[in-house]
Amino acid sequence: MPELTFLTTGDVHQAPPGTLFLELCEEHDAPHDFGCTVGSCGTCRLVLEEGADNVQPLTEDEQDALDMVTDEPGARLGCQMIIHGDVALRPARDRDEA
Repeated sequence: MPELTFLTTGDVHQAPPGTLFLELCEEHDAPHDFGCTVGSCGTCRLVLEEGADNVQPLTEDEQDALDMVTDEPGARLGCQMIIHGDVALRPARDRDEA
């Protein structure tokens, strides 16, 4: 079963392949913030430090939303992410952060 590791806290959760990251976080009260949950606000931006190939590909709409909130390479929106294998993640910087 895939493992999801939150690098800022060390929390590790298991989830069946195909699990929505948002649902996993809600079910386990995981340490990640969400805003609108429809892929447009960017509150849930994150960076996959490991396992980027273990989630669905980035869509153009997701990239458009990310471009407004962060310039960090490899950023993703947690509300859109589907887990297919092990991943390790951390929050992405705001566009204005150094």
